[in-house]
Amino acid sequence: MESSLIQYGGFGKKNNVRIRMVMALLVSGALSLYGQTVDISILATTDVNNYYLDYDYFNDMPSESNGLVRIAAAVRAERELSFNVLLFDNGDLVQGSPFGEYLARNPPRRGQISPIMSFLNTLKYDAISLGDQDFSFGLPYLNTVISGAKFPVLSASLINPITRTPYFRPYSILLRNFRDSGGGFQLIRVGVLGLLPPQVLRWEQAALKGKVQTQDPYAAAGRYVAEMKDAGADIVVILAHSGLRDSPRRGGEEDFSAYLTEIPGVDAVVAGHRHKKFPTPSFEGFPNADVRRGTVNGVPLVMPGSYADTLGVINLTIRKEDGRWKRTTATGRLAPVYNAAGGRANFAVDLDMSSLLTEHHLAARNYIRAPLTADRGPRGECLLTDSLTSFFARLRDDYSVQIINEAQIRYAEQVLAGTEYAGLPILSAASPCKSGARPEAAGGPYHKDPYFYTHIPPGPLSIKNVGDLYFFPRRLVILKLKGSDLKEWLEMSAGQFNHLEGRSEDERLIVNEDFPGDLFDVIDGLSYKIDPSGPAKYSNDGSLINPDAERIRDLRFAGRPLDREGEFILVTHTARVAAGYPGVNPGNVVLECPVENRLVLERYIIEKREISPRPDNNWSLVLPQNAGPLLFRTSPEAQENPPPGLSYLRTDEDGFAVYRLSD
Repeated sequence: MESSLIQYGGFGKKNNVRIRMVMALLVSGALSLYGQTVDISILATTDVNNYYLDYDYFNDMPSESNGLVRIAAAVRAERELSFNVLLFDNGDLVQGSPFGEYLARNPPRRGQISPIMSFLNTLKYDAISLGDQDFSFGLPYLNTVISGAKFPVLSASLINPITRTPYFRPYSILLRNFRDSGGGFQLIRVGVLGLLPPQVLRWEQAALKGKVQTQDPYAAAGRYVAEMKDAGADIVVILAHSGLRDSPRRGGEEDFSAYLTEIPGVDAVVAGHRHKKFPTPSFEGFPNADVRRGTVNGVPLVMPGSYADTLGVINLTIRKEDGRWKRTTATGRLAPVYNAAGGRANFAVDLDMSSLLTEHHLAARNYIRAPLTADRGPRGECLLTDSLTSFFARLRDDYSVQIINEAQIRYAEQVLAGTEYAGLPILSAASPCKSGARPEAAGGPYHKDPYFYTHIPPGPLSIKNVGDLYFFPRRLVILKLKGSDLKEWLEMSAGQFNHLEGRSEDERLIVNEDFPGDLFDVIDGLSYKIDPSGPAKYSNDGSLINPDAERIRDLRFAGRPLDREGEFILVTHTARVAAGYPGVNPGNVVLECPVENRLVLERYIIEKREISPRPDNNWSLVLPQNAGPLLFRTSPEAQENPPPGLSYLRTDEDGFAVYRLSD
């Protein structure tokens, strides 16, 4: 099977490709001599992250806004309308939800096909590209999953360090008989190339270190597009598991999709990775982009969201001129699964596709509902003594964040015992993962959701509660930093608050909701105050915007002012290092841990057995006196038990409960 994870060798040799083309031409018979125009529909998904079914495993409830089973219905309808349909996926299929975790913990036995691939085979994908999170469960598991694919699985980005050849199949040329405008058939050769960010080596070091190297995706695209055209490709589609960047190319970027539209011979690009959506008004003004036509540099490009919430659609018209097929018109658009304005799903569930995963769905629900017990043994269930929520985690110290920090510190104590770092103070950074906006990518825009909060009632704790506390399945990273680095880290986090300068008679929100909640890190082991009366020092992408600004006050360690030159251990996760937080670089890394933070949190809960949610109040917000009416938005469910100092005002048009802070 060509798409299994094996050493690349021999694919793409021109003679083999040409022989297959000649045979296809002979088999296809007499082609239309008159219909010289072909309309092609390219359908694309990306960042599905195990959202195959219309079910939210984090909240253990059905969902109308997600699910590949809904997109499957849209694909089937499109195929009924047109003979000329291609279906691609752009990566991050294997990992990203408790359903994926269940499948990874229960891999198919030898000779069996993964349920993921059985599903994708039935939906008849034409090709898929790999994303960075597809490596999160390790190469052996990924190999098991893709070995059953009946379509090409592509990635040109990873290189065998010994042979210097692609580790995976870099591209494929698909032979398709498409109906032309005259009613006849034309044999069209569709070149498809897969790419992912070179940073995958840093994010998935545990799986890839020493096994592969990366090459610059833009350079790889230039080479392989030319190779595919030389081999006879009539059109070229690039599946780029990468976002869009609006600055000039320097090489090695994480977000390189827009640059690919500059390469001659590229006819369509599918972007992803960042969980954003293109074309949408949020990209108005993006260099050389036309958000009404869905193009960049005149080339159609779609970035269809995440979690199977959107289908990307590219409509491509090609015309034969002087014996060659050329793109004449092309547009890109998005088909969302859910109509937020109408409050309903745009696509029904494809019941035939859904039935393929019924057995695994039921098993996954049992998996996430199973009580956590000490060593899965008979010693008793792990209990939560009081409700645990994140309703106010962006406003005051909150145990939904603190428990993550406690677990990370405990893990670091264990793995660093007996090492040269054992004597250094261990601190931990964590953020509220669920705080009113579905976390998709740093920089947003986020999908605001008044019910996207951690909310765990007292009683036995289960695996789904761990996912509710920590939405992201990220690996831990242990850093060695100076006290001055920690100060800048907290200044970056303090950017989540609006600048509350002077007094205003108008209502003002305390929190800048364009600042992602999952970037608001709390560092446990330190005590400090945040004063938003001055401007933020950093923007939410880490850019220094006010060099002289200071919001962090009374910063202390062990009751004493923090030593700016002192050395500390800080436990965080891979995304913080990849994002380039102030003062952080790969040289600070002590250990990239082989475990995900959710597993560390699960082990900590089992070790504690009884969880009493009592925050230590190591940080607090210092608000200016007589600032006027200051407001905070949170879930309407928070009305059940609001903290002192807040009074409920109303529920706004977005569905959020609005509270006013006492003067």
